Amino acid sequence: MNERVQRLAQFAALAVCLGAIAGLSPLPQRVTDRDIYEATAAHGVVYDCSDIHCFRVLVPWILGPLPGASIVKWKTYAVLCNAAAAVAVFGLSLTFGLSRRGAWLASIGSAFGFGSLYTLHDVYTSDPLMYVVGPFLTNALLTDRVATAAVVGAIGVFAKEFAAAPLYLVTGYFAIERRWLQAARALAAANLAFIVWLLLTLTLMLRFNYTYAGSASADLAGGGNLVGWLHRQSPRGVAAAMFNEFGALYVLAPVGLFLAPRRLRLVTMVSLPIAALFAYVQQPDRALWNVHFLVLPLAALVLERAPALGWPTIGAFAVGNLRVGAQLPIAPIGRVALAASVLLAIATTVAALLAPQGAARHLDLPAPARPAS
Repeated sequence: MNERVQRLAQFAALAVCLGAIAGLSPLPQRVTDRDIYEATAAHGVVYDCSDIHCFRVLVPWILGPLPGASIVKWKTYAVLCNAAAAVAVFGLSLTFGLSRRGAWLASIGSAFGFGSLYTLHDVYTSDPLMYVVGPFLTNALLTDRVATAAVVGAIGVFAKEFAAAPLYLVTGYFAIERRWLQAARALAAANLAFIVWLLLTLTLMLRFNYTYAGSASADLAGGGNLVGWLHRQSPRGVAAAMFNEFGALYVLAPVGLFLAPRRLRLVTMVSLPIAALFAYVQQPDRALWNVHFLVLPLAALVLERAPALGWPTIGAFAVGNLRVGAQLPIAPIGRVALAASVLLAIATTVAALLAPQGAARHLDLPAPARPAS
């Protein structure tokens, strides 16, 4: 079976599993952004809109004309994007030098992580598409597919401004490595995406009277969305939300950073200020999943060094996220699974650090270059 067929089979299997979870996940019992996205889907533009989500037009523009019930279309979109994101994380993990086993661990963690499963519960969001865009664009630039990255990034900003971030991320990595030609090309792709986003924003503002007046994210001097989110949460709620974001990965990823090949380590370090910015302007317990495509390969480096514990750890992690992410009514099982995943992660970390240096294969070599497209 060739690589392309394997990736398609991987995508199909993940889509089936995520589809079943989406079908079981209850609808949110709170106010969501559904009305805004459905209005955009129905009318194309919503005159005088003051919500940031009105600027995120790509997904409702695509789903709106399709036949079928709104919730079915949006759940299908979330399922397909999260399955594609997991496949993209698999490919990026191989580019970073992980073994195929490590890439599989990262891929499964992506599909069944908190951020992915939460978007199967609250589907009216552009986030699932961003979960694909992040690893795809990063991998495209690292493998010299600059034109592809530029086009996808320029289209992606119609869905959410984050689509430009991976392009600037890889630009920073190339600059640190003093690979000036690659940095210049990546910067050109990033600037193209930014200019397209700026033109979209100005067009909606000037032609249709869109504003950011109703969004705390635009109030940079006043604390962005972070301050309001902290005020709305109790200290216990903040701690629980932030724990749910990555769970056991908080134990694994820092150790993975120590074990990581140079390319993955540097890209991760460059991503930190970008992640901090989006956590500041957005809801932090959800914004941070945008960099899951770096956190999971780091965690997988630890998991693959302890084969007997790696899969049980990621399995418990996934079951716990069925509760805190997809909101399935399995609270007792979910709590046990989350606790077990953390304990297993600690045991895995100890085993990984004690393992011989050759216990897991990762390379510190540049990824094979592909012809520019």
